[in-house]
Amino acid sequence: MNEASRHKSERHADTRERLLHTALALYAREGLHAVSLRRISAESGSKNSAAMHYHFENQLGVLRALMQMITRELRDMDTALRADSRAQRSLREACRDIITPLVMLPQRQPWGGDALRFVSRLMGENDPEIARLVNEAYAPFLQALDKALAGELPELPDEVRKLRLMFIHTNIFHGVAEVAWLTHTPLGDLSYFDQDTLLGHLVDFLIGGLQAPSHADKPSPKTGHTT
Repeated sequence: MNEASRHKSERHADTRERLLHTALALYAREGLHAVSLRRISAESGSKNSAAMHYHFENQLGVLRALMQMITRELRDMDTALRADSRAQRSLREACRDIITPLVMLPQRQPWGGDALRFVSRLMGENDPEIARLVNEAYAPFLQALDKALAGELPELPDEVRKLRLMFIHTNIFHGVAEVAWLTHTPLGDLSYFDQDTLLGHLVDFLIGGLQAPSHADKPSPKTGHTT
């Protein structure tokens, strides 16, 4: 590659990264349906109003690129955690390892907070294509945790374990994404927990939900119906 081609390639990469970061910030703040590709191009400082279409074709292409960027960062952290972990991990260690990258992302990258809010919004979208993007990106993390849980919680039927894990994971993801809300909850200011303590409570929440006794298949003593 000659010098002119190298500079052109670098400019292309810089433009693409700037567009992605602008899209991430706008989607995180306003949602997918309030932000056009043309607006992202304009707010990124691009002189070409069609820059987003040129680099990503359409909104789905933007979402795919954003998920790849975020997942790459989460996987790097997950790989580092596993390198420092023992081969045989306890249930608590397995749960902590799966949550830690989410908690650490805002400290690791300036766009980390936006990334969590963005994915949290995607998880609320009732669109099969968007669901597929999220699943492809995050499935390896959840499948690894579910495999560890299967051995630690043999008394739970597979479908119950998986259902609980998805309920709890969704709640934890939304909670981490909106952690700033702890400053003004209906129960007062709960923002005084440091990061490590907050992570510990999230792990407790995950384990507690998974290990809770199941009453779903037991008849109600008052009505005779299942609860």
